[in-house]
Amino acid sequence: MRYKFVVGSVVVAAGLVFLLISGVRQSSARHLTLDMLLQQAASSELSNQRLQLGGCTVVDGSIQWDEYRHRPEFTVTDGERHLQVRYTGNAVLPDTFRDKALVVLEGRFTSSNQFEADLVFAKCPSKYEGESYDDHVEALKYEGQS
Repeated sequence: MRYKFVVGSVVVAAGLVFLLISGVRQSSARHLTLDMLLQQAASSELSNQRLQLGGCTVVDGSIQWDEYRHRPEFTVTDGERHLQVRYTGNAVLPDTFRDKALVVLEGRFTSSNQFEADLVFAKCPSKYEGESYDDHVEALKYEGQS
């Protein structure tokens, strides 16, 4: 009887450890700017990594909705570079998701140079006018050098 209890406890503990490790692995994402993403995409394989893309705005007029208005495709820009994004998530997009919105995306960069976002965080541009993303970009550059 004691043997069954020990074996059952080990199986439950191993299952909990597995769930913890897989949950952390799935929820962790490298944070990149559009410039950093495109530079690294040219020199390495990013298609298997979960990424967080920040510092971009939705290009005015680029949002194309599917027939159910659930999964849009749109273009983001950092002012110099552009990237096509396809939303693949199941959550309702935030009310602040619209043209010219500052967005943070989580998902994967595909081999076809498209970003498949399963999470979209959008900020209303007028609410954050005057806010600078430059300090964050500089901190990311220094973080990569250490």
